[in-house]
Amino acid sequence: MIERELKLLLDAHAIKQVQVHYAVMSQGYMIVADGKPLETGKRETREFKTLDVAAKLLFKLGVADFGVRLRTST
Repeated sequence: MIERELKLLLDAHAIKQVQVHYAVMSQGYMIVADGKPLETGKRETREFKTLDVAAKLLFKLGVADFGVRLRTST
């Protein structure tokens, strides 16, 4: 989903869980909402260099409570 879709779903209270995952392949972070990654307009996973940048976007969208996963394997 792209940022606009995420904002619409957040406004409709249709998102149950938002997490920021560490993306090993890109050595950065990605936002995952209800299991779906935030994407660019070209439908590629949007990557953030630091956790702070991902958090700033979430705060801008109105998300103040989110989880952080630094390891994606069990």
